[in-house]
Amino acid sequence: MTIKEALTSTVNFPLPDTAIEKALIDNDLNGSETYAKSDAKAVGVCMAGLLFTLITSADVTEDDVWIKLPQRDVLLRAYSSLCRKWGIPDEFAVPTPTVKQVRLW
Repeated sequence: MTIKEALTSTVNFPLPDTAIEKALIDNDLNGSETYAKSDAKAVGVCMAGLLFTLITSADVTEDDVWIKLPQRDVLLRAYSSLCRKWGIPDEFAVPTPTVKQVRLW
């Protein structure tokens, strides 16, 4: 299995080949190389980038053609899970409030 095949097997939604190639290039991966377990993090980060693209994409409706993306809440949970797993910033995470105590006396 190549790195590109490993990446496309994890994203269960058809994406343009250009989006997949861009994600691979952005993460310094050669899609035609053989996938190894040591590539898991890089492929996971690529997948997070592709999920980010899907989450922020609009549904397409034109004449009789209607392309609806998968449920965004499911994609968002998968994206957040990948971010936590690989230690990358979650762009959609709700910031946690910081409580500061002020003593009145």
